[in-house]
Amino acid sequence: MKSLALALALLVAPLPASATILALDGGWSDDSLSVVGQPTVNSAWTFTIANGARFSLTDCCLVGDVWTLSGDIAGVTTVGVGPNDIRATGSYGANWLNPTLGKFTKYLGAGTYNFSVTGDGGGGLPAGLGLRLDSAIPEPASWAMLIAGFGLIGMTQRRRNLVVAA
Repeated sequence: MKSLALALALLVAPLPASATILALDGGWSDDSLSVVGQPTVNSAWTFTIANGARFSLTDCCLVGDVWTLSGDIAGVTTVGVGPNDIRATGSYGANWLNPTLGKFTKYLGAGTYNFSVTGDGGGGLPAGLGLRLDSAIPEPASWAMLIAGFGLIGMTQRRRNLVVAA
């Protein structure tokens, strides 16, 4: 009975009481900051993934905001151009490509993640941001290596067949 209670407690424990769920492959999710140094309106965030995924955050609209993530995902946004990939689409796509706005991205392994976002309001308040979680997909270079490998296997099989036939 004791182990059943412990198992139930472990299942319930990872989810903060008021956590906002970030959906896998759901596109950009909105969040905003009203008070400098306090968690954003939708913090705390949570999600569970069975396989690896790419987490991304981008500033919205006002240059100068710095966002800090704490919890299972930790880091600070940096300014620069985000890659022209799936994150460059949707409601925050232009922000992702804007070199003057802060961004954060991280590949995550399978598991449950709980985190909060705070901001410095450097661009003014209220301040907005977008978050997203995308399934990990192979990079083009990985696909090229896979196709080349199949080609080499095919050539090897063909040579073996020619040697046996002769």
